[in-house]
Amino acid sequence: MNLLLISVDSLRLDFAPGISAAVRTPRFSALTRDFHLCQHCFSVSSATRPVHTSIFTGLYPFEHGIEGQHSPAMRQGVADLFNLCRRAGYAVGAFSEAPDIFTGLSYAKHIAPLPTDEQLVGWLQRREPTVLFVHYWSVHPPYGAADGLAFGEVGQLLAAGHIGEVQARYRAAIEQLFERHIARLLAALDLSAWAVFIISDHGQSWRDDEPYHGQTLCNDVLRVPQYYRLPSEEPVGRGLISLVDLFPTFLSLLELDHCYRGFARDIRSPSSPEYYVAEIDPGPAAQQGRQWSLFNASAKFTCDQSTQRETLVETFSERPLPALDTRPYHQAYTALRAASSYVQAEFDQTTDRALLHQRLRALGYMD
Repeated sequence: MNLLLISVDSLRLDFAPGISAAVRTPRFSALTRDFHLCQHCFSVSSATRPVHTSIFTGLYPFEHGIEGQHSPAMRQGVADLFNLCRRAGYAVGAFSEAPDIFTGLSYAKHIAPLPTDEQLVGWLQRREPTVLFVHYWSVHPPYGAADGLAFGEVGQLLAAGHIGEVQARYRAAIEQLFERHIARLLAALDLSAWAVFIISDHGQSWRDDEPYHGQTLCNDVLRVPQYYRLPSEEPVGRGLISLVDLFPTFLSLLELDHCYRGFARDIRSPSSPEYYVAEIDPGPAAQQGRQWSLFNASAKFTCDQSTQRETLVETFSERPLPALDTRPYHQAYTALRAASSYVQAEFDQTTDRALLHQRLRALGYMD
């Protein structure tokens, strides 16, 4: 079994091909006609670094230690997908349009700058068992803006009320990526030999209280599309999954030897955990504090630990629910943290915080 994992940074669920009628991707849609499009997938966070770290480790942010974009270092002793695959004899390729975003993370050494489409196709045609990860950043702001920053020109347009122009740029970036690049990779695949997952790490928001992402755990930034195809297997109709579930799924599909001790479940399992977790630490300059959500298919509870603001809503609609007693959610979250095998581990001390901040600033994440 080979694995192709494509991560499309900042793709909102309601702008995804196959969901939004305004996004036109006929070639991609034809190539993925027999793929499963999951519309009930949630992320574990609303920022790139914590989400990808959860995908590659099967751990929640409170476990691996990357709780926000500015979190510098992971906890020690955490196994990652790339090392496990290489140890098992797989040829591993990992590429990103913005590799600097992974600075300081233990798996960053595996991730190289994105090569040409022709070179990626070469990876898909190798003879040995292969795992290929491709991270696209072109759907992430600035959507082709001249300044090249994550939130420079786009922020100015939003502040001036030009949300229509921002969304038009966003749609154009999505269409170009899926039609010109992702479709080309899919056309080169022997689908009888490859498991394929195309995901988004988090959504995008243009609200006044969160004009970007990485500030809250609202559904605009937490619900994500997931396209996948498994050779000779039908998808399991589960009512809720999380991106953290990808790691145990990959362990099983690739027959990797690893004693997984996290809380996630293979997406082919018929049942979800009692609760899923999402977390974000927006950083010291944000109006909001560190937040966590605990949710199942019915209800989603969110707590801001700095402001003590709490919300209880329907998971998919975000319609408010009467909060009769929120203590069980606090108790459940505390119990999850206490049950984790990782939260007591030390952090990696080799991370260069100044270098991380320099690279985040170059990408437009910091003033």
